[in-house]
Amino acid sequence: MAAARVTLVHGFLGSPADWADVLANLAAGIACDCVALADLGCASVDEASAQLAARLERSPCDLLVGYSLGGRIALELAASRPELVPRLALFAAGMGIEDANERAVRASEDDRRAEDLRVHGLERFIDAWYAMPLFADFRGCPAFAATRARRLAGNAEFWARCVSGCSAGRTRPRWDALPALASRTVLVVGERDERYAAASERARRIAPELRVETVFASGHALPLESPARCARIIEEALCLPIRTTSRDFA
Repeated sequence: MAAARVTLVHGFLGSPADWADVLANLAAGIACDCVALADLGCASVDEASAQLAARLERSPCDLLVGYSLGGRIALELAASRPELVPRLALFAAGMGIEDANERAVRASEDDRRAEDLRVHGLERFIDAWYAMPLFADFRGCPAFAATRARRLAGNAEFWARCVSGCSAGRTRPRWDALPALASRTVLVVGERDERYAAASERARRIAPELRVETVFASGHALPLESPARCARIIEEALCLPIRTTSRDFA
């Protein structure tokens, strides 16, 4: 029997190394391709999705996994090119901002973040980024110090372009794609990640078939905080049904 094929996309400021502990906990017989956001361009979520589509055309997967920004890119691809995404697992990923004023505010915030990164460099930016309440749990995680060290070795100009170009304020919301994708999608949130947990409840109301998994005693940085649980969810997601008829994506 051929190995199950899983493609994984990490989040903002990250690298494929962020999946290392998840991969170490996966069962044998699962072939993993960890995609670097830098390989996807990331001038916009649309561009990143198109680059990911080209990669999957060359090397198809049975399950596409995305965390945070990687999840938004994976969702965009699943919505626009569903034939390339037989199954989908979204870890701490937003469905998008619908209100036009909120979108404009977020785009401006991310432009300021990009400028701050260019002017002051990665270390100051990274420390400010992880000081956000969103990462309160992660700051106390054993993996935090090593993760911060990896982040400091990143490319500041790339991340500046990424935070601005891939801003949620410049990305189309994809709530409307959930009903068609629901039967073959799992949405994963941390118990302590209040904003994303609330969004997952809305997603479940919009798409009752959607499988929502809550990782207890975890915040936003799921692959780094709870890698063993993330591995089990990925294994379970490989058993989701595949529905790719034209009716599903009408």
